[in-house]
Amino acid sequence: MTKRMENAVRKARQAKCHARSLGGRRYEVTTPRGHRYTIRMEMRDGQRYAICNCAAGTANQPCYHIIGAALLDTAITGCPTRHPLQRTL
Repeated sequence: MTKRMENAVRKARQAKCHARSLGGRRYEVTTPRGHRYTIRMEMRDGQRYAICNCAAGTANQPCYHIIGAALLDTAITGCPTRHPLQRTL
């Protein structure tokens, strides 16, 4: 896991974000400040890929919104979480 991904995981644990499913492996994450971000996930070759429309996500950097959405994605789909998330779809 990269240092940036570790930081995203740490921030996701501290933030009080709310994630909800929009259907079709799309999620909306709302931050404590009320900002809303859309995350899209898919599986390719057994690896989970995700992209977020936040500034970090559009710059292909890990963000805590993806981590929050991944927890919900795991609960809904049963997708294993042993692999780090990729940011590019």
